Order: sequence, then structure tokens, then C-alpha cells
Amino acid sequence: MKRWLWFISSLLISTGVYFTIRYGLRPKPIPVLNATQFENAEQIGAVIYKRLRQEILVERVILLGSVEGWSGSQNLWTGFLKTAHADGLHIEYLYNEEKLPAPANVGKWDTVAFNEFAVQSGALSANVMKKLAAGKLLVIHGLTTEVSHLVKDSLSRALDTAAQHPVLSLSILTPGLKPEDLDNLQAQCLEPQSLLDGAARLSCAEARVSKVLLKKHLVAGHMWAVMERHGLKEFLIFVQH
Repeated sequence: MKRWLWFISSLLISTGVYFTIRYGLRPKPIPVLNATQFENAEQIGAVIYKRLRQEILVERVILLGSVEGWSGSQNLWTGFLKTAHADGLHIEYLYNEEKLPAPANVGKWDTVAFNEFAVQSGALSANVMKKLAAGKLLVIHGLTTEVSHLVKDSLSRALDTAAQHPVLSLSILTPGLKPEDLDNLQAQCLEPQSLLDGAARLSCAEARVSKVLLKKHLVAGHMWAVMERHGLKEFLIFVQH
């Protein structure tokens, strides 16, 4: 009887640890890129690829998250894709045409548009699974609020289920909160992360990085970026512009 109790307890603990790592519920994120000054957003994308190269080379599908209304998101991911292509990756780029502008025609990778119906119906996930092939990288681009693992019903979680393993997600956030905004969020962000919804978790991540950047007194008029790892396959890129 004691052995069964020990087995069940071990199973519950290991399952809890797995989901904690998988969905980014760690109490502290892991720094990957400290506050660094850049000339433009495309340069940030190139550096992100180089920094995460070993992670990316073993993947067949990754998700990119952009900030709605910030044109620099597109430039950042263009820099990322150009660098990946130059590194020899065969890329197929899928983007949400209802939420994002059409990509610049760089002629270096295949481009496929999808819409919200494909996301909601599950057709996109099914199509992605059919397209998976060795030596090919599928890149799915949407909004951070819809692709990040930190959001409960996100596209990354749907693809985790379809692929039966966690997929790599890289999402942009733009921390620019004022001190008074940070004070308003402070009480909410003291709650356990597991109790917060996706929007709150992203906002709290932005608030924490905003606080760090404010203390550093970064040079105004320049672009700065910070990257952190949240969980097993979730990276957040914070860009102050």
C-alpha cells in the first residue's frame, strides 16, 4: 500500500514539474540577452537567431509573435529570417493575413497566408503537421497575444498538442511603462503566475523588464532589447524603441 502511495505521489509531482517547465510557470525567467543597444529592429532579429541558433537548428516548426501596431516587429523578424536563410535553412513562412501586413518580397523563402478561421477550426495545425519535413523549417507568424505559451488557448499550445511535443515560440513585447503604470500592476503581479490569465502574465513580464530598464537609465532615442527564456520552449524579446 505504501508503495502505491509513493508511486502516485511521485507521478503527481513529476507531472506538476513537467507542466511548470512546459508552460512557463517558473518563478524566475532565465536571462538570454541582457539590455543591449541596437541600430535597428532588423539587427535585433539577426542577433536573436545567432543567439538561439543551436535551439532552432533542431526544430522543424517555430512560432513568431509580433506586437500589434508596431511596424518594427516585421523588420525584426525579417532580420531573423534573412539570417536563418543565410545559414542554409529552407524556410516556409506562414503568416496571419488578418492581423499582420504582407511580408516584404525578399524572394528567399516560400510565403503562405492563413486566416483566423484556419486557426480556430484547427485547419492550420493540421496543415502544419502535414508540411513537416526534415531539413525544412516552418515559421508561423502571428500576434504575441495569440501565439505565446503564456496564453492559455494560444496557437503554440495547440501545436504542442498536434505535434505531441512542445514547439519553440519567440514573442516580442514592447515595455514602455511609466512608473505610475508599474505601481498599478504591482499588486496584480504579486499573485502566483499560475493564477493569472495570459494577458496578465505578459503584462507582468513587461512591467518587470520596464522596471529594470528604468533603473538602467538607458540612452533615449536608441533601440534596446532584452531576451528571456520562460519555460521549456518560450522566449520573450522585450524591445524598447
